Amino acid sequence: MALVFPYQVFRGPGPVWTLRGRPGRPRPVFTVTVIGPAGDWAGPALLDTGADDTIFREDVAARVGLDLSAAPTGAASGVGAVGFPIRYAEVRLRLTDGNEFREWPARVGFTAAPLKRALLGHAGFLQFFTATFDGHRERVELAANALDPGP
Repeated sequence: MALVFPYQVFRGPGPVWTLRGRPGRPRPVFTVTVIGPAGDWAGPALLDTGADDTIFREDVAARVGLDLSAAPTGAASGVGAVGFPIRYAEVRLRLTDGNEFREWPARVGFTAAPLKRALLGHAGFLQFFTATFDGHRERVELAANALDPGP
């Protein structure tokens, strides 16, 4: 079985010319839960096939009880953006579409960068799934693959 998530439509300041005047952009955004040693956090995340890592804001790390003071570090940047430091830690991620449920250990990054929502990239997220993007139906289907460590 697979998890299926409908895209959310995000309105902008006007019609989107590239989408023939549509009033918003559909994006694969859904709720993911981060589980740490002292609690959990659930919030919106963008499934981003261009992101190397799965990234959350630093306040999420604090909320779930992670001490990042001695964490491994790296850097990340978006299109035309200045690089931001990333600190990595292992957490458990949980995902449900209301029908199916997955939970797994994942190495993810945390940043002070002003993220609108978390980014679900290859490492920590997409590496464990086969993703099928359906532009016509505006949904994404995630099927656990052979790398999925299971519950």
